[in-house]
Amino acid sequence: MPTLPKSKKRSWIKTMPKQFRQHETNFYHTKAWRMTRKFYIKDNPLCEQCKRKGITTAAQMVDHIKPIRLGGHKYDNSNLSSLCNKCHAKKSALEGVEFRKGIKDYERKK
Repeated sequence: MPTLPKSKKRSWIKTMPKQFRQHETNFYHTKAWRMTRKFYIKDNPLCEQCKRKGITTAAQMVDHIKPIRLGGHKYDNSNLSSLCNKCHAKKSALEGVEFRKGIKDYERKK
């Protein structure tokens, strides 16, 4: 069976749009972010959402409360929260749904 050269566009294959967050991933590899994350997680070693529920869980992630793409500050401690992997996954999934629907106002919960 003949094949097309790789440079030719195959009309029957749908092209996927570029991911919205591709340009932001480079930020997480910078020295400034790694140092910010290191010191934040050292000061806040427990998951903040689990702590509110009365559960003690070690934090593995430092998450931005208001996403950078929506104008959140990259290095401001008031925009950061330490989360375990489970809470981070829940927050990110919910955040994605709310962002697509346009219904979320990002503020720190106390």
